Amino acid sequence: MWIDMDRYFDRRRLNSIKKVMIGCYIMFGVILLPLIVILISGIQEGEMGEVVIVTILLLILLTEFIALIILGKRARRGLRYASIFEEDHDGIITYKRIQEMTGYGMARIRKDIEWLIRAQHLTNAVVDGDKIVMLSETEFIDITCPTCGAVNQVRFGSSNKCKHCGSYLRRR
Repeated sequence: MWIDMDRYFDRRRLNSIKKVMIGCYIMFGVILLPLIVILISGIQEGEMGEVVIVTILLLILLTEFIALIILGKRARRGLRYASIFEEDHDGIITYKRIQEMTGYGMARIRKDIEWLIRAQHLTNAVVDGDKIVMLSETEFIDITCPTCGAVNQVRFGSSNKCKHCGSYLRRR
């Protein structure tokens, strides 16, 4: 296969988020258990200062845990978006098309795409109104269909089907 999706999505970084999250979950478990023990002993002994400090630390820990869950969900959706971009043929993908393919809400998709671009997980792309335009792959090449001989324009770095007979086109 000659499609190089690293031009668009940094899958390695998206996948590394999962590894980091596993480490963070382990760290949360290691930190959470002693904090709960300290909280319980502080309550039993009536140490209100200790209880307040541990409660604040637990709330901070909970906030970070929720942020990690959100990040993980975004990374998973980002990998799903990557497969949609991989199948694109003309370098332009509408939010409506992504919604049809994923079932996600339009607001969710817009936030995810903005995050992916801002975090540089999705590169060489810009948002243009209701669509995402791939910048580096806007050059088209002519490919002659091996089945019917018709000439088709295909975006460089992509693949397509012949507009006349439906055969799969490959660059030779």
